Amino acid sequence: MKGLLTLIERFKLNSKLMLGFSSGLVIAAAIGFYSLSTLASLETEMERIYEADLLGISHIKEANINLIYMGRALRQMMIAQDDASRDMARAQLLAARESLRSELAEGRKRIFRAEAIARHDQFTRNFRKHNEMVEHALALIEREKANPSAAAHFITSPEYVAAVNAADDDLTALTKIKEAGTKVTIEAARQRAEDARRTALLLMAIGIGLAIGFGVLIGASIKRPNERLRNSVEELAAGKIDTPIPHTDYPNEIGVLARAIGVLQEIYRKADAQHWVKSHVAEISAALHQAEDLLTLTQAAVSRIAPVVNAGHGAFYVTDAEGRHNLLASYAHRERKHLNNSFAAGESLVGQCAMEKTAIVLTAPKDYIRIGSGLGEGQPACIIVLPVIHAERVLGVLEFASFQQFSERDRGVLEDLLPVLAASMEILDRSARTKELLVATKEQAERMEKQAAQLEEQQVEMEAQQAELSEAENWFRSIIETAPDGMLVADDGGRILLTNPAAETLFGYAPGELIGGQIEQLVPERVRGKHGELRADFIAEGLSRAMGAGPRVLGLRKDGGEFAIAVSLSPLPERGGRGKCISISVRAAGASA
Repeated sequence: MKGLLTLIERFKLNSKLMLGFSSGLVIAAAIGFYSLSTLASLETEMERIYEADLLGISHIKEANINLIYMGRALRQMMIAQDDASRDMARAQLLAARESLRSELAEGRKRIFRAEAIARHDQFTRNFRKHNEMVEHALALIEREKANPSAAAHFITSPEYVAAVNAADDDLTALTKIKEAGTKVTIEAARQRAEDARRTALLLMAIGIGLAIGFGVLIGASIKRPNERLRNSVEELAAGKIDTPIPHTDYPNEIGVLARAIGVLQEIYRKADAQHWVKSHVAEISAALHQAEDLLTLTQAAVSRIAPVVNAGHGAFYVTDAEGRHNLLASYAHRERKHLNNSFAAGESLVGQCAMEKTAIVLTAPKDYIRIGSGLGEGQPACIIVLPVIHAERVLGVLEFASFQQFSERDRGVLEDLLPVLAASMEILDRSARTKELLVATKEQAERMEKQAAQLEEQQVEMEAQQAELSEAENWFRSIIETAPDGMLVADDGGRILLTNPAAETLFGYAPGELIGGQIEQLVPERVRGKHGELRADFIAEGLSRAMGAGPRVLGLRKDGGEFAIAVSLSPLPERGGRGKCISISVRAAGASA
């Protein structure tokens, strides 16, 4: 029964419902089929009783009635007063005899019991004798007609009466035999009907019991897995994350639900592991943040991490400026003469871990330091070496040994603490360097104060020199502006940088209008093409030059008018990032200097 229940539990819900409904339908169909077959059997039996017994009895009784009709018709012939009445009675007698024979023939078809067949044969013999006597009586009546005394005497004779009674007794006995047989048959049919009714009731009770049993079985196949899953969910809610989830192998809805709960359990397990990791990381990080120097930090790290990850041995190696990794802090560590406390890159597991910048895990290491206590010591089952890295720079190496394998949670704590530890070491290193910088800055500030005093004195001197230069510049500017000749200053590209009022008046421009223009706009257009080349040659030569002694030099006013001019060119030194410039002195040709 338990195996059947387990088998049904694996069915899908619709299959269970179909099984329940199908079992009920099969039981109902079986009961209905049995009832229908029983009714058909009873119906066939009733038809047989009707055909074989009831109709047989009816035909035999009809024959008996016709026998009586024959006797009555014979007596009517005897008392008939005329031939018509006598002929009518004779016809009735013959009709009754013919009907008797017909009914008897139909009745014979339905006689099958031996006793009834013997009684029928006896009636046939007696009826034959009775017919002979009737024929004899009819002959007497025909002969005597109006005075049938001999016929009356014959009919009332003991022999005739005995023959009629014998035939009547045979038919009566035959009827009783058929009635008794019919009664037995009906009683048997009634008994079969009662048996069928009882059997139907029994089958119905069995069907109801089976239906209830199937219902209870299917209900249990649905309820039991659900209760197991509910218990698993309740245990998960109570924090028992390692509770096994049942029915995950079921190929039905229960299996789907169980596998979904399994996924939730895995998520909950990971969340619980993360919570465990984060809580310990937060606790250890808080302790690390309180360290004020590197020794306190490293000692706090190994002392707090080792118990959390179930380590029996711990060591913290710090990288120095030369790249060596020196033992600075330890947990349950005992100094040994044959063991080094300082390693270079690639030397031992510590140096190899620092060089590869990745964790190294060894299981059941041989010839390794033994973990000891006051009660004894033993070989570790697993060691793990981890680099402390910040910005691709190895700051130190952590090493732990344990009697058991480091779990995923233990590694999670270590991996999450490494960045915190690296950041703390970097902060302490920066703090130390900051203190050094503060001292250096203080010294530098004192030196800068002295330099500032010197700079202040130099600034005073420079301001005096600047005032003198400004005064000299204003003096020279006043000379240029008051000069009678036109004065212009242009850069090596021919752009006009400075003009005086005499030059603006000479060329017909408003004050300041020439500033920013090209020097070529002051010469006729037909000679502008060579002007740039001439200017470049002059700048390259770097010597003063007077123009106008040879071919006549023409100037161009703003209104387009040309006039002869005398021009003197002088190179100016580079100043103020302007490059080489040209000083140009211009006056109208023929004007006195």
